[in-house]
Amino acid sequence: MDSAQKTIGREAECSGIGMFRGESTSLHFKPSPLNSGISFVRVDLPNRPGVRAHVHSLSSNYKRIFLKNEEAEVESVEHLMAALAGLGIDNIEIEINGREVPAGDGSAKLFLEVLKKAGIVELGGKKKGFIVKTPIMVSSGDASVMAVPCEKGLIFSYTLDFNGSFIERQTYDIEITEENFCRDIAPARTFGLSTYIEEFKKLGLGKGVTDDNSIIVHEDGKMTKPISMKPAKLRFPDEFVRHKILDLVGDLYLANVVIQGRIVANRSGHSLNVQLAEKIASVA
Repeated sequence: MDSAQKTIGREAECSGIGMFRGESTSLHFKPSPLNSGISFVRVDLPNRPGVRAHVHSLSSNYKRIFLKNEEAEVESVEHLMAALAGLGIDNIEIEINGREVPAGDGSAKLFLEVLKKAGIVELGGKKKGFIVKTPIMVSSGDASVMAVPCEKGLIFSYTLDFNGSFIERQTYDIEITEENFCRDIAPARTFGLSTYIEEFKKLGLGKGVTDDNSIIVHEDGKMTKPISMKPAKLRFPDEFVRHKILDLVGDLYLANVVIQGRIVANRSGHSLNVQLAEKIASVA
């Protein structure tokens, strides 16, 4: 809770295709000074408008996170935000020449590798922390996510359950440290249910989906690559629940605080995750 704020040691870059729109974009990471926070800069637009990575900038959470100011929008930021959270980076400027963050391999690995190579440096001032003293909960139907007190650290407990369809119930518990995050959470890839395919086609989404950046889960439990429909090989037996924690880590980092507490989630997605982030930011 009392560790120093951090940024990167030097500028760095990466590029790729956005999963939803299929457009090529690049990211240019730049060190930022103490208390400057995390921000995106749309360098492809006139006047290079900035978008703050904070719950106050949320504009939508349909299948991914959208951030917006009056002039610009950035989407699919959750895996990058998770990487920043896992590495403890709280001050950085991210120039982006399009609206969607590149998908990489559907996990946070691309961003971790680039940011680690840039080096992580301390800035001196203390991080802003939030100790959960009383439970904070949001829910919708049988889905919920809550923050409850914990003596130390940040622990995630997630239950993934599709009521007997698609995959068997998965649960995962982890204390988030840089080592644990990088090894056990960051490599977990995006997955989608086969029932979403037609919906995405109608909406013109999923144009950047490849066999290398996502997995399709079918109602009979089969797991395939999305384009070739060949059997998909998992990185972890419980990769899907780990990916839900990856999303949750990134979504909660939009509260711009380091949380001390236990996050208990049951079937939650981006919508509930950011609602919890908003509640935390309002009292932190």
